Amino acid sequence: MLNNRKTFEKLMNVLHGINPDMPLPGPLEPYLWENMEPGPFCKQGRSLEHEGAVPKNAYYVVSGFVIVYGFNSKAERYVMRIYGENTIVAMDCFMRQQVSKYTIVGCKDTLVWSISNTHMQQIYKDLEGMKDVAWQTASKYSDHMEEMRSRLLSKPSEERVLKFYSYFKGLLPATKSPVRDVDIADYLQMSVDWLKKTRRLLKEKGLLPKQ
Repeated sequence: MLNNRKTFEKLMNVLHGINPDMPLPGPLEPYLWENMEPGPFCKQGRSLEHEGAVPKNAYYVVSGFVIVYGFNSKAERYVMRIYGENTIVAMDCFMRQQVSKYTIVGCKDTLVWSISNTHMQQIYKDLEGMKDVAWQTASKYSDHMEEMRSRLLSKPSEERVLKFYSYFKGLLPATKSPVRDVDIADYLQMSVDWLKKTRRLLKEKGLLPKQ
């Protein structure tokens, strides 16, 4: 059972906002309050779900950052998504209960809440039409995350880096960032050296904080 009403209200606002034209069933809110789990807290970076296994949980990022890593045909890892505070991590493989192509990692000092597949199946059973609502909501949210990144990658490098740090608060100064430069550079599709150079130029222009 959850323990923080203020944070729970933020989660419900996210859910309501994903697809305003599709109201959520009234009983969903008390069910989530009773059956979501507060935690885990990632004191150090830790894997939440593993590539090659069926995901057990979906997550709400209370604070900190969660990274989704994919793997290419050469089994090389790449950053597919970065999730910050007040976002939901529910990959398609969780919704379908299929073997995951991704590894989901909670960064240092990250707190997530989780809902298990077992509880999701119970929600589908108890609340008529909830499965369709959940699938459409998850699909629309996934499309939103992809569109956000696509817009980001369409920008010139300076604007791309500037927008990234405006989207993802708490990653500066870089020396204290829970997300490594190598992962940020991969997400922004640039080299680590170019990321550092661009960030330095933005600081010199006063567009990013120096400290």
